[in-house]
Amino acid sequence: MNKRQSIPFLALLIGFLLWLYVKPENQVPALPDHHPSYIANEVLSNHYDEFGFNDYRISAKKVTNYPEDDLTLFEQPKILIYIKDETTKTISIWQLTSETGTLKEQKKLLLAGNVLINNLSKDQVVQTMYTEKAMLILDSKEMSSEEKVIWTGPQIRQEGVGMWASMITKEMTLNSNIEAIYFNEPK
Repeated sequence: MNKRQSIPFLALLIGFLLWLYVKPENQVPALPDHHPSYIANEVLSNHYDEFGFNDYRISAKKVTNYPEDDLTLFEQPKILIYIKDETTKTISIWQLTSETGTLKEQKKLLLAGNVLINNLSKDQVVQTMYTEKAMLILDSKEMSSEEKVIWTGPQIRQEGVGMWASMITKEMTLNSNIEAIYFNEPK
């Protein structure tokens, strides 16, 4: 090989080596420390107990999950709770809706913003409950709130600050500032 033929070959070799040395590496963008594992739209999730009974159903417009905090955020959640009476074998259905929801530890659901709780079966003294914030413990089916609460039923309307209710035992209490109106009309 003579000088004339080796000059282009050497120039090409030097250019390739410079390209390897100067070539920018593709860097994967770093995720922030606190990032969701998934974001989903129009979600429907069913939960069943150990006997196959549909315990509750959660649907939401948007769901964002943060596994490192064991936290799931819901936009416009709607929860259907199914309560089976073991003696009569009847099923009561409660529907809870709100603007936002935060699920912690896979069992504590904090609902906020226009929380409305309806008994769809119409088989309880209290048919609807309204408050701004409520905590629902999914495994024990207990609700509580520290905010103003309004309960209504076919023959009752009660208001108070703070409440606790068990959907299983059908116990309900208002904590303070209670005002009640009872109607003497037949059911």
